Amino acid sequence: MNRYYLQVYGCQMNQYDAGLVRALLDDAGYIETEVEDEADCCLVLTCAVRSHAENRALGRLGSLRAGARRKPGRVVAMLGCLSEPVRATLVEAHTADVILGPDEYRQLPAALAAARGASQESVATGSRNDRESYTGIRARFTGGVRGSVTVMRGCDNWCSYCIVPLTRGRERSRPPADIIDEARALTDNGVLDLTLLGQNVLAYRYEGTDFAGLLEGVAGIPGLKRLRFLTSHPKDLDERIIRTMADIPLVCPDLHLPFQSGSDRVLELMNRRYTRAEYLARVETARSLVPDLGLTTDVLVGFPGENDEDFLATLDLVRQLRFDAAYMFRYSVRPGTAAEKLGPKVSEAEAGTRLSRLIELQNRITRERNLELIGREFELLIEAPAPRGQAMLGRTRNNHTVVVDEETPVGTFANVRVTSLRGWTPVGQVLCETRGAPGESRSPCSCQPGPALGVNDVSCDPANRQGSCSCESCSCPSAIGSFKMEE
Repeated sequence: MNRYYLQVYGCQMNQYDAGLVRALLDDAGYIETEVEDEADCCLVLTCAVRSHAENRALGRLGSLRAGARRKPGRVVAMLGCLSEPVRATLVEAHTADVILGPDEYRQLPAALAAARGASQESVATGSRNDRESYTGIRARFTGGVRGSVTVMRGCDNWCSYCIVPLTRGRERSRPPADIIDEARALTDNGVLDLTLLGQNVLAYRYEGTDFAGLLEGVAGIPGLKRLRFLTSHPKDLDERIIRTMADIPLVCPDLHLPFQSGSDRVLELMNRRYTRAEYLARVETARSLVPDLGLTTDVLVGFPGENDEDFLATLDLVRQLRFDAAYMFRYSVRPGTAAEKLGPKVSEAEAGTRLSRLIELQNRITRERNLELIGREFELLIEAPAPRGQAMLGRTRNNHTVVVDEETPVGTFANVRVTSLRGWTPVGQVLCETRGAPGESRSPCSCQPGPALGVNDVSCDPANRQGSCSCESCSCPSAIGSFKMEE
């Protein structure tokens, strides 16, 4: 029996690619196992965007190779984004039996069969297809109420620090019909909240359809309740896309917009192709047209040539825009990128200090933003049990994660009032359940958006109270007790 074990590192694109790998191996007769020792083939799907992630994956590959020596015939494969020097080293040292990039997964079943049948040590590598978009292959869905569909692959931006164009190739978009078919299949399997993925999703274009047109098409799928997208490049965020977000109720007020640096000088060195003023203008337009917009970002510090003034400009932009959350990194040199040759280099110590200051600032802002949620009411989609205790985790339309202590089934839409923070996380009190989990029949609550609270909030009208509604504002006897603030 052919069993495989798959370890995945990196971004949501890699998580989606893992579904492609699973689908290809399923069709080839392989069975996935979560127990490494049971596997005939051990696969690592890696990320090369930052050296830390790549090094973690390489360390895991080494442990799997050591395990393979104790089980003759086991094949070890390295998949995904790899810098060319790392790929060459793996081939030379025979650290893996199979090495395939993100555009070579169709070759995986044949490569595994060849490696298992080889009479002597060899490394099976793939032939890159820069036009690959995996048309005709549907990523295997592993369940849940959230799902994702990759709408395009590759990137043409060539930011000077980024290895993605080297590892994933040029931009190419999937046909809208294929995307809509895959999204419809996910919805039929219980997905309520869908994310459209791409390295630069706003650059999507297939024949006459742009990204705004794609949003309109996907939003028409029956049964889909929420629609999101990432990642977005600021240079491609125009008013048409923003207005599409505002005009289509299904599209969530949720925008991830990396700014990377608050300094125009550094932005030019990064080849980001927008200025600080242009970024601020796009955010102002988005916040003015999309009420209650959830805004998150990426920030990079310690870039070659970044001085104290540049870094202070970054801190100033963070203070000015007050993001709900941010992914913050120190610069990591990537082989083959333009930034590899730039200088002067910022010392590791100084880059670490800058990152710590940035994280401290954003953490304070995130907590303050979360405190502002207390007393407000939101529609929450219950997604999963909390990691600890009996609580459940849910998500608002503008992408805040909220904990509720009431027993609420996954897939339920509930109107909640935020009552406190538990650590960093908002805690909500369930007011009423608006829709049941897939397949369940639940009494509806007629809670509707409250105009005084904004389009993403909800309030209950006592005159319309129905069924099992437990809203305090409806004066229900089953109203749930309050929480206190936890320091």
